[in-house]
Amino acid sequence: MAEIIQRGERKFLVRVFLDRKHGRTRYHNKTINGTKKDAEKYARQAEVKRDLGTLDKPVSEDPTFGKFLDDWMKEFKKGSVTERTFAGYEYTLKQYVRPHLGKDRLSELTARRIQGVYNELKESGLSPRTVKFAHGLIKEALDQAVVDDLIASNPATSTRRPPLKRKPIEVFTPAEAERFIKSAKQDPLGIVFWFALAVGARPEEYLALQWPDVDLEKAEVRFHRTIYFPPGGDWKIEEVKTESSLRTVSFSQVLANALLEHKRAQYTQRLRLGKKYQNNGLVFAASKGQPLHLRNLTLRHLVPIIERAKISGPRNLYRLRHSFATLSLVAGIDTKIVSRALGHSSTSFTMDTYQHVIPQMRKEAAEKIGNILFGAV
Repeated sequence: MAEIIQRGERKFLVRVFLDRKHGRTRYHNKTINGTKKDAEKYARQAEVKRDLGTLDKPVSEDPTFGKFLDDWMKEFKKGSVTERTFAGYEYTLKQYVRPHLGKDRLSELTARRIQGVYNELKESGLSPRTVKFAHGLIKEALDQAVVDDLIASNPATSTRRPPLKRKPIEVFTPAEAERFIKSAKQDPLGIVFWFALAVGARPEEYLALQWPDVDLEKAEVRFHRTIYFPPGGDWKIEEVKTESSLRTVSFSQVLANALLEHKRAQYTQRLRLGKKYQNNGLVFAASKGQPLHLRNLTLRHLVPIIERAKISGPRNLYRLRHSFATLSLVAGIDTKIVSRALGHSSTSFTMDTYQHVIPQMRKEAAEKIGNILFGAV
């Protein structure tokens, strides 16, 4: 039991027993300015910290969370993930974790303290997905702090995150897909969108493709890299890290013929520009051979194509990926094949992502067939 000794008006000395070693008894002493209840509250908190082994720890054994994150990122994350992923981790910690928890000592972090930060982030308008991502980094870092014997248990384990809300996925109907393909034919980069809709790859994957990745005779493409645009205007191509993302996807002979024509046109452009052309070997490149940027590709090409095709709804590159998935599943293509083409880790993930869209598309297809068969009856 802690001793509370009055030292003057509204001044109390709190004395907490720590241990007895080599015949000497050690105490934690703290002067509290306030009421006796304030002193008693501090005494209880100090005894809890003593029992957890964090009271009066040397600074080196009780660093701030910000300092611990610095070391953790350097020792356990850098080099174990792609540069792009590491940059994402750094951004999340800088924006959403360090400003709130960076100055707290590890011993000061409690479930209630961390929960308060999550609540504050949610109230500021941050998406549940981002809060969950920040939590994942906090929890993983504190798991390591437990392993390092810096804290007795991980306080982030007992927190609650805001529930994730599934965003509605809007895809092309078969009729819209047909209009989209015709409209894309009028765009100088239309082949990019034909390819995206035909194979279902992520934009970062097909914009990283180089010609050796494409076998036009077999009508196959091998995805094993992604393109990354770090701050500063540079670009890098990285190898994929997950086995599911490493895959070979087949496409139609019609698309193979279109790609061959595109390759010839690209070669002609390269000869015409000579040294002004940056030969990066990219399948899809800007007029001088540079990589295509997602923003420019969307605003200058995708949006006009969708407008000409008179298609409502979102105007982003991932809509093509989602449309590939749903059109393939509605057409009866085996779920395993579709999941593999998308680079998903499992067929259950694929179905969980698209199952709410497929019934409506099947109904539209059935209505269309019904009108063809019985429209004149």
